[in-house]
Amino acid sequence: MKKNYNIFLLLVLTCMVFGSSAIAQDDFREKLQEIKLEKLTAKLELDENTKTVFIEKYKLFTSEMKTLNKKRAKTYKLMTENIESGNGLDSIVDQLLDCEEQINAKREAFVDDMKTILSARQIARMIIFERKFNNELKKLLKQYQKDNKTEKPFKD
Repeated sequence: MKKNYNIFLLLVLTCMVFGSSAIAQDDFREKLQEIKLEKLTAKLELDENTKTVFIEKYKLFTSEMKTLNKKRAKTYKLMTENIESGNGLDSIVDQLLDCEEQINAKREAFVDDMKTILSARQIARMIIFERKFNNELKKLLKQYQKDNKTEKPFKD
C-alpha cells in the first residue's frame, strides 16, 4: 500500500512540476482518475462485465459532478464579490442552495444506479474508498505545497 502511495505521489509531483498548462492538467486528471478507478475496481472485486459498466457510469457521474462543483464555485465567488455591496445576495443564496440540492440529488441518483450492479457492501466500500482516496490526495498536495514554498523575500 505504501509503495502505491509513493508511486501516486511521484505521479502527482511529476505532473505538478512539468504540467502547468490546461492540457497537462487535464491529462493529469485523466491519469489520476485511471489510477483511482483501477484501485477502486480492484477493491470492489468486480468481474470484467461489471467493471466495464461501473467505469462507464462512474465517469459520467464524475463528469456531471465536476460541472456542478464548478457551478457551485462560481456561485461562491459571486457571493464573495457581492458581500460588501449586498447586491442580489438573496438570489445568489438561492442559487447556492439550488447547486447544493443538485449535487445531493446527483449523488443519491448515482448510489441508486449503483444498486443495480453492486451489493450494499460494495457500495459502502466505494464510499469509504472515495473518502480515504480524496483525503490522502489532499494530504499529499498540502505536503507538496509545504515542501515547495519559496522563502519570502521579506520576513517580519
